[in-house]
Amino acid sequence: MSHPPFRFGLWLFALLISFDLTSAQAADVLLQIDNDKVVDTDRHYTNGMRFAYTPTPPPGPSSKFQNIAVNLVDLVRFKDTENLRIGWSFGQEMYTPENVDTTIPDPQDRPYAGWTYLGLTTQNTSPANTDGAAGFLDGFDRQDTFELDLGMIGPASKAAQLQNAVHRLINVSVSRGWRSQIHNELGVLATRIVKFRSQAKPVANLDWVQYDFISHGSAHLGNVKTALSTGLTARFGANLQEDFGPVYGTFALPQGKPKNNSVAFFFGFDAKAVARDIFLDGNSFRNSPDVKKNPLVLEARLGVSSNIRMPSILGDKNLHLSLAMVNRTREFTNQDKADRYGSLQATVNF
Repeated sequence: MSHPPFRFGLWLFALLISFDLTSAQAADVLLQIDNDKVVDTDRHYTNGMRFAYTPTPPPGPSSKFQNIAVNLVDLVRFKDTENLRIGWSFGQEMYTPENVDTTIPDPQDRPYAGWTYLGLTTQNTSPANTDGAAGFLDGFDRQDTFELDLGMIGPASKAAQLQNAVHRLINVSVSRGWRSQIHNELGVLATRIVKFRSQAKPVANLDWVQYDFISHGSAHLGNVKTALSTGLTARFGANLQEDFGPVYGTFALPQGKPKNNSVAFFFGFDAKAVARDIFLDGNSFRNSPDVKKNPLVLEARLGVSSNIRMPSILGDKNLHLSLAMVNRTREFTNQDKADRYGSLQATVNF
């Protein structure tokens, strides 16, 4: 029998879907998978999965779901809403210590933790202001993203059951210390991400090879995480203006439908100041496993992405793929070395 908080999460999930999916005519769908096994480790941020859906609403009155999202956009004061996209996301994250073979985890190592959530997402893009008006950022395209997540942390997330079920399926030893994970707690997280993309320029006068730069800043507020971050990404490729590059963290949304095929090689960094991280600090209102976190964390990403148009007799469909390798500095005091993992994001435009 499932925990009452978990049943509440399932009920909320079904309710949010009923707001909008029944009237959707087309959609952008994203699947994201993060895993450290691709770099032959099995520790700390060990696995993340995320499904995100952005429907194309039919003509006519706005749905309840859209009205709620627009009210949230007004609350966080987007610059404009000319190209507003509204959707939802569903995801899960798993955290384990380095030694998963003992039933009593090392109290100096990262605690076991799981987080399963449902999110309301909004995103808007604004083209660069090229009319000569004053302002340093007027020459940059802007992408503004806001997400509000609600979910369960602890045993109710079912992260333990899922991880060990998958390990048994692929004949890998199970993690034995999940009984010591942080306790059940309702998790709330608001995330705002703003990106500024420079205009693409040719490399060495070769029009088919371009480069651009994307700066980003983000803020997280909630009992799950409270943090600020900023960073920069450089890209090289063709038709770079089709998207806004890689996402740092676990907040990817489906890419919009592209006009052209594109390919990009990217590398970049993110610097994050962390005031609270429940997966390190432990539960908010009761004693639980915890470690002393590092307040500054750096992350580097290297990868490739591509938009692929796939015309068919059923209508144009498009596939966006992004594959990145991630290096993240030590997140807590007794961590012996930096973490690494791979991240795959795939969007299909229907």
